Amino acid sequence: MVGKNEHSAFLGTAGLAPSPAGSRRDVLKGLTMGALAAGAAVAPVVGGVVLAGSSTSALAADKTLKMAFIQFQPHTVSTAWAKGIQEVLSIQPNTEFQLLDGQAKADVQISLMDTVINDGVGVIFVQPVDSVGLAPSIKKAAKAGIPVITLNIDSTAQHAAHVEMNHYYGAIEIAKAMGAMLGGKGKVAILNAPPGIIIRDQRTNGFVDGMKKNFPDIKIVADQVADWDRKKAQDVLTTILTANPDLAGVYGVNDSMALGAMDVAKSKGLKLVIFGNDGEKDALEAIEAGDLSGTQYTDVFQQGRFAAASATVLATGGVPANAFATQGHLLMPYVIATKANVGTIQAYQRW
Repeated sequence: MVGKNEHSAFLGTAGLAPSPAGSRRDVLKGLTMGALAAGAAVAPVVGGVVLAGSSTSALAADKTLKMAFIQFQPHTVSTAWAKGIQEVLSIQPNTEFQLLDGQAKADVQISLMDTVINDGVGVIFVQPVDSVGLAPSIKKAAKAGIPVITLNIDSTAQHAAHVEMNHYYGAIEIAKAMGAMLGGKGKVAILNAPPGIIIRDQRTNGFVDGMKKNFPDIKIVADQVADWDRKKAQDVLTTILTANPDLAGVYGVNDSMALGAMDVAKSKGLKLVIFGNDGEKDALEAIEAGDLSGTQYTDVFQQGRFAAASATVLATGGVPANAFATQGHLLMPYVIATKANVGTIQAYQRW
């Protein structure tokens, strides 16, 4: 079961008991103001431009601070990040926030990066469609003095900070939970993301390494791309089952693909052990109903808040992109949610 401190991890504050639904903003204010206080004495530079005034007030009172989040594409995860970001930024003075759709296309994100850089934003949040393809745009932002904070999908270009779910170690724990449910033997398949995305490798390698170390008798018989998509996962798993009718388990590297596998299992009357990864509300409800075996849950509202709090400290403290000796990195706390503990994840923590 999830103990008190693990409950608190969903809120990001050790020792703080879960609050009633609707109280996230009260928790948020305390977290945010404490974070902002930590950055109050940084040199007065925003976006590479020196501002007049005291070093303890880097952003002029009448200057609007612009921030933009370039999504991979609209999805439950990025929508929850945006909500968390907006909760923090909405209480900051003279702050504007733009949410932009990358349409799951690298060229669209590159164009949007050019637009917001030219528009003089203070900070850019982005979940890259292509970790390599977006690197030149991130370097361009850095050259302009604009800190970039990536969410979940890192870039090969160094930037201010990366805030992510615990992809690799969480996937190891998924393998351990799945292996135990399978009794240490059987065939499993992976429904995967397209190549070229760093978290694809992290979530896959963690699962493979976890199985090899803990359950060597479990064989991974298929690893097929299903494009993060529930419908595509249904089609891909149907094909895998034709070649492997004795398949015992499925790991979807996100919840959408795991839910697609669940759909197939239900339609065919199969008893499969199926795990996802992310922890979205639909997956948690499927676990409660006994249709999905488990997932890695992360409070992505809080992930967005942490990213926004960091961005606000950087921008109001006047920290330009070239001030970072190396890229900052934050791993979010998580829990492997199964039917035994999913009820401990409260309604206000579900996205």
